[in-house]
Amino acid sequence: MSEKPIAAIILAAGESARMGAPKQLLNWNGRPLIVHMVEMTWNVGLTPVVVVLGAHSDQILPALAGLPVQIVQNYRWQEGMSASLNVGLAALPPDVAAALILPVDQPLLTPGHLRGLMAQWRQTHGIVVSGAPGERRGTPAVFSREFFPELASLSGDMGGRALFDRYAPQLNYTPVPNAEVFTDIDTPEVYTQLREAAGTARPPSLSAIRGVICDMDGVLWRGNTPLPGLHEFFTWMHARNLKYVLVTNNSSRTPQMYVEKLAGMGITTTPEHVLTSSQGAADYLITVQPPDAAVYAIGGTGVMDALRARGFQVLTDDATDQADYVVVGWDQQFSWRKLATATRLIRAGAQFIATNPDRTYPTEEGLVPGNGAQVAALEVATGQAPVMIGKPEPVLYEQALTRMGTTPETTLVIGDRLDTDILGGIRLGMSSALVLSGVSDAETLRASPIRPDRVFANLLELVQVWQEDTL
Repeated sequence: MSEKPIAAIILAAGESARMGAPKQLLNWNGRPLIVHMVEMTWNVGLTPVVVVLGAHSDQILPALAGLPVQIVQNYRWQEGMSASLNVGLAALPPDVAAALILPVDQPLLTPGHLRGLMAQWRQTHGIVVSGAPGERRGTPAVFSREFFPELASLSGDMGGRALFDRYAPQLNYTPVPNAEVFTDIDTPEVYTQLREAAGTARPPSLSAIRGVICDMDGVLWRGNTPLPGLHEFFTWMHARNLKYVLVTNNSSRTPQMYVEKLAGMGITTTPEHVLTSSQGAADYLITVQPPDAAVYAIGGTGVMDALRARGFQVLTDDATDQADYVVVGWDQQFSWRKLATATRLIRAGAQFIATNPDRTYPTEEGLVPGNGAQVAALEVATGQAPVMIGKPEPVLYEQALTRMGTTPETTLVIGDRLDTDILGGIRLGMSSALVLSGVSDAETLRASPIRPDRVFANLLELVQVWQEDTL
């Protein structure tokens, strides 16, 4: 959460004369190629995602409408790739620590490869390239900020690869699954070949899953009503001897309260199988502040109990004069007075912590304001953005993996929210399954840049498919 961001610069300014049409708009898995590349870079956590346009920009811009992307125009695109690189670098904010540079026409790149580049850069810094020593080296590549001036001074069509030979002894490498990932779409024939290669790729088999991270609200139940497949899901996990953690952004309840709620629905589990954003927030504070620090807390029993269990001095009095931190969780008794107290303390220097960003909460009556709505009010009142603990930030999922002793490659994330449950899983490299029984529906999925590996109507359908996949 405290790491400086790695940006993405997607070079998409070329004319693609040999294709007969803008290659940026070629169909790739039902979406324009440029949209596919934007979604992939943003989903793995690169931020900001800068797209450099040039030729045919008037045709391409509508395809990017509404996507989480910053668009810049290179009016000198005919001068070569370096001109686009210069424009992209100039658009980056000062807090960016590095930039991953990639062309728009390498669609066989995978989220896993991009995450590998990012992880390697976090360990080594400098320049990280795709490939291996003594073999073909190529883009995408990650460059630390210290190389930005040199990149911006390049000319011609070489781009960032001009630095590969210059700094050969200092290069760090990330292996590629096969040389095809370097293939650019330069001709209609190559486009056809790459589409055929991509068509053979499938999500990993569910039979390889050893651990499950599952959301609760909107997946297991809505309000107090169990959702289809609840009992079949737990029966299946026990039959397969799967490890599991029920991870929720809802901070209002304690793990024991969730255990009791499940017991009332006929499901037996233990608090060790439940992980809430309140626990995540309290554990985060332990790493940055002595446990006797004063914390003004907004939220339900879950927030208060988690903070007190770790030794923090929890303040709830509206007359509080000082606090080291303000922790905000979902509060069904949220009031103007609590908002005013939190605003005053944050403006006085208290660090702002939010348990989760969920804007809404699913109930039997429909969606109601969630913690994200409370947090948004405080952001407006204070001008401060919080340190966010809950999904899609990685802390809860990382804690869940530690509890289970599983790896991202053998773990399935199940959730009903694309922007929290599924995005968090994608960014950590886990298989993901969206159930349409909660917040995100089919229409939301069609319009979203977030792409789960699998989509099911509910848990019952998921279990049925899982059983078939293991035969």
